Amino acid sequence: MKFVPNFLNRRPMLFAIVFWVFAVPAIAAVINWVVMPVTAGRLTKTLPVPNVVDLSADEAEAVLKRAGLNAKWAKEGRYSSEIAANNVLIQMPIAGRTVKESRTVFLTLSKGRQEVQIPDLRGVSLRQAEISLQRLELVLGSKIEGAHTAIPRGVVIRTEPEAGSKARIGSRVNIIVSSGNSSGKVLLPNLREMSLGRAMAVIDSLGLTLGNVTNMPSEDKLPNTVLTLNPMPGEYLEPGTTIDLTVAE
Repeated sequence: MKFVPNFLNRRPMLFAIVFWVFAVPAIAAVINWVVMPVTAGRLTKTLPVPNVVDLSADEAEAVLKRAGLNAKWAKEGRYSSEIAANNVLIQMPIAGRTVKESRTVFLTLSKGRQEVQIPDLRGVSLRQAEISLQRLELVLGSKIEGAHTAIPRGVVIRTEPEAGSKARIGSRVNIIVSSGNSSGKVLLPNLREMSLGRAMAVIDSLGLTLGNVTNMPSEDKLPNTVLTLNPMPGEYLEPGTTIDLTVAE
């Protein structure tokens, strides 16, 4: 069977011209519209990346799976003042980006607000204490006055939470400041970890008054163990002051 007309066989130059004018463009079109899309993956299904920022880890993975995408987590999370701990902080690619089906989306969890150690402010002025807290991005909370025999008026006695404990950036720290003379007042000792009976005996021996006793669940304390007290330990109080206790159930 002959595919090339006889007159073209007799005229090879004319055959070459016809070939380059008609056949080559046709072959190029086939390559461009069929072969290239297949090899380049253009025929693969594409879809938009959903937004999983601020979702929990389980929720984020479920959303991506329903969208036909995979999730891969960064080994280390990052601190954030805006996204709660254990929620997605960063996703790559970002939401709305068009990607191929089964694409992997890289996720980073939030570690929440960064924690800092509360400094020891005992013996400094209230202004110095405020500056020290600001440098750590902590906020000066309430100023509580308490009499003290050794610390001059206006000087910090202690903080609440206590120095050395951890607090998240942005947390409030209360300052107990000396009011000077403690004449006629009694020092409230630390009643934490005492049994309720022992704490009641100490309160009575100091001429103070037992106030409200509140029960609170505790996994590691024996029932009726003092957990917290109000006012706080270390304050000088007038005789008859009421002491409220919180004890383990």
